[in-house]
Amino acid sequence: MKAYKVKAYNPVWFGGLRHMTMEEEHYMKSDVFPNIMRFFKFVKDSDRKGACYGVFLYDERKNTFLFPAPADIVGKRKTGGDWKVLTLRRLTLPTCKEEKLLPLIRGSLTAFETVEGYAITSKGLEAWMEASPDIELVKLKDLVKTEMKVGLKIDKDTKTAQESLLYFQERVRLKDGISFVFLANRKGSWSFLGGERNPAVVEEVKDLPELFSQRVQVKKGRYYKLYLLTHTYIEEAKEGKEIKLRGIEGKMELKFELAWIFSRGSEFVSGYNKPALEMLKPGCVLVLKATTEGDFSSLCQVLVSEKLFNIDNLKRFNESGWNTGILTEGG
Repeated sequence: MKAYKVKAYNPVWFGGLRHMTMEEEHYMKSDVFPNIMRFFKFVKDSDRKGACYGVFLYDERKNTFLFPAPADIVGKRKTGGDWKVLTLRRLTLPTCKEEKLLPLIRGSLTAFETVEGYAITSKGLEAWMEASPDIELVKLKDLVKTEMKVGLKIDKDTKTAQESLLYFQERVRLKDGISFVFLANRKGSWSFLGGERNPAVVEEVKDLPELFSQRVQVKKGRYYKLYLLTHTYIEEAKEGKEIKLRGIEGKMELKFELAWIFSRGSEFVSGYNKPALEMLKPGCVLVLKATTEGDFSSLCQVLVSEKLFNIDNLKRFNESGWNTGILTEGG
């Protein structure tokens, strides 16, 4: 597995499913962590083979990767800080006789909320995996800044402005020393990033975090967490649903039951001539109970169902890198 940093010369804009046409949308917001489809041209060959297993930020000054903050990390409401990792506890609620697994913080009356506007460093993510309190988070505003482009839709026939089609397009400018970085097995020759053929420089990152190459000893009946590196599609995501994971290296498959989802939200993702799928965003955390066991690659993928594979346009769904995450003990 390799990683490549990408530095664009100009502010970056990544397109989405919403369009500034027919009065559908007038304000286009950019995501600091775009979906992997925006980087397919960097990794796929002429036969459309190749995969991107995640898009992150890279701080060249500190030689560190920066990821979306895991959704099970909470901090003090409004101010942040005092970071804690939520774990599931068995509780019996007054309205339910059965025990339920629910996230709980004991011994504190402080109001907490999910981390927003932060990225987690590779060191901080390793601490999160080890259930250590040394969680290292960085404010996104210290890494990137947004710039607004204002435009007006023009009627191609009359060459005049169309009524009610003034639009605002938010773009991301990376601060000095910060680059995008993507995870892949290979790199193509593409050298433009985002919309409008924005020129970019692409270089390999030599030192990768160990978390990409670790192994996990999965034991039947124990709980594990899957931190999502990419957008992920899970059909009928509910408690008890069987989840199959396949290691990126070795292709070993293990089965789990879904116990909980710490969510960072979801959004519709689609490509050319492909149906839109509602997918969990990177940074979501799945809590899984193992129903099989084995020596497993921590870098793995949630396998989509055979039903989804039968759709011709989605045969390469997992092969393109979607549904990738890092498995670790805990939850």
